[in-house]
Amino acid sequence: MKDIKKTLFMKEAASKKGHNIIVEICIAVLLFFIGSIAMGFIQIPAMMAYLFSNKDYMSMIISGRLDRQKMLSVLSDMPEWIMIVMLFAEILLTLIVMLYCKVFERRKLSTLGFVKKGMVKQYIGGLVAGAAAFSAVYIICVITGSVKCEGISQNIMPLYIIGYFLGYLLQGMAEEVLCRGYLMVSLSRRYHVTLAIAASSLFFAFLHSGNSGLSPIAYINLFLFGVFASLLLLDFGNIWIAGAFHSIWNFAQGNIYGVQVSGMNVSNSILSTSYTDGMEIINGGSFGMEGGLAVSFIFIAGIALLSYHLYKKGNIIDLQEFQGTQYNYEHNMGDNNTINTGNMAGIDDTGSTESNSSVYGTGNPVDINGAGDNIYGNGSYAAEDGSIIINKEANVVDSDVIKNNTNINNTGQETGKNVDSNVQKTTFNQDYFKD
Repeated sequence: MKDIKKTLFMKEAASKKGHNIIVEICIAVLLFFIGSIAMGFIQIPAMMAYLFSNKDYMSMIISGRLDRQKMLSVLSDMPEWIMIVMLFAEILLTLIVMLYCKVFERRKLSTLGFVKKGMVKQYIGGLVAGAAAFSAVYIICVITGSVKCEGISQNIMPLYIIGYFLGYLLQGMAEEVLCRGYLMVSLSRRYHVTLAIAASSLFFAFLHSGNSGLSPIAYINLFLFGVFASLLLLDFGNIWIAGAFHSIWNFAQGNIYGVQVSGMNVSNSILSTSYTDGMEIINGGSFGMEGGLAVSFIFIAGIALLSYHLYKKGNIIDLQEFQGTQYNYEHNMGDNNTINTGNMAGIDDTGSTESNSSVYGTGNPVDINGAGDNIYGNGSYAAEDGSIIINKEANVVDSDVIKNNTNINNTGQETGKNVDSNVQKTTFNQDYFKD
């Protein structure tokens, strides 16, 4: 059976005991519910301001008679600034998930994927990739004749376009934090990564159950989007790229190409697009292109590409081989009494010192029992004294490696000498545990 190696921040999250799958999903639902209530405190006042300024609504209130058709017309004609307010309110969902993890689970924010290193580069990369991916979908629809580009839209309001862009940056990240940063990572603490991906992607798809125009293909595509976003997070080791991809994907649909965003109509867009009747299986119909086969093709191709990239990096492993290798390694280490790397200063057992540049990130990969698989990832190696040096960029295999390090060398002795021959010791670059 194959599985995917966990990223460093997922390993850090695994240091806290995970719940079973039902409890984790219930927590995610509860967080979404609480987030929706919190967002309502912003959305409802905006809605009331609109309604009280609408003449048709106020005439119904004054007369005491509500006309169902008029009411539906009032709600369907809501100004776009309300939609932008609703998008901005999504930041509350992100904050609630962060607060829960920090207060109740005692987890660092980095365990949600908020890795500081390279965050700007990763975010920009996600924006570029997301825009390119949906542009490819649009081109497929144009080539197949399922949609027609009518040219530049008339009466474009630049402030609304900017407002939507900023709002989608918050909305896209909020959904990624809940579904991938929280749920997928939390499930991976107790289950295989592949199961965590599947469960969190199903959860993401069913979050959209209330959207208009939803179809079986739309459900499948939402699931595929979840899998794709999960692999992005795993391949690049952070949530920035997944959040940026999600945000620009939604913005490109509604405000660049002028199509529905998961069933939601957006009238302020740069381009105007018309749909061809009878081609809903490709263009997605009233749900938008996410309900069509053009999106299915792009995400299947994207999943295949990311899977291949993970495989080439050695991040897709055979669980049976890996577990056997890990058992042999632990057995052999027991025969050697101690793995002594309790030296944060680069001092070996003889008392000689080495610079950090010679201790970290160099040397040969660990070859456990001739398996030829560097299970510790790039930058990790076995030193001549039997120590295992793990670079902060390494893909640590087992959270027990971290746990075993917490009970050693508490006397402040960092000279590299054995404190207890029965304790397995492992040195980590001290920057490894920083956010």
